[in-house]
Amino acid sequence: MSNTIVSVDQLSQAIEAELESYNRAILDEIKEETKKHMDRLVRETKDTAPVGKRRKHYKDSITSRKEFETVMGAEYIWYVKGPDYRLSHLLENGHALRNGGRTQGTHFIRIASERVIESYIQAVEEVCRNG
Repeated sequence: MSNTIVSVDQLSQAIEAELESYNRAILDEIKEETKKHMDRLVRETKDTAPVGKRRKHYKDSITSRKEFETVMGAEYIWYVKGPDYRLSHLLENGHALRNGGRTQGTHFIRIASERVIESYIQAVEEVCRNG
């Protein structure tokens, strides 16, 4: 905030400029927190993903990408590349076995995302509080 003298005629423009500057700073910090937490989600899901007997492991295909970015924010998508994306639902929720049994789901995606979302909400609230 600048310490300049503002006339009554220019008061609304000065307030608008300060609020716009504050808004830009908040949005930039929120974009940084979004990227940081998406990277954390990818890292945590890779660390907790089940490892099977295949040569190429499922966890190696986990990644994220920026879907789009505007002045108001950015959107990232967590996904699994290649043919391994079909395994996500089966590993998360369980699946039928050849002998008629059923496996339990690992819920590694849900557990990691709940932790990261909780941390992300706290970080955004902190950014908004501190400006």
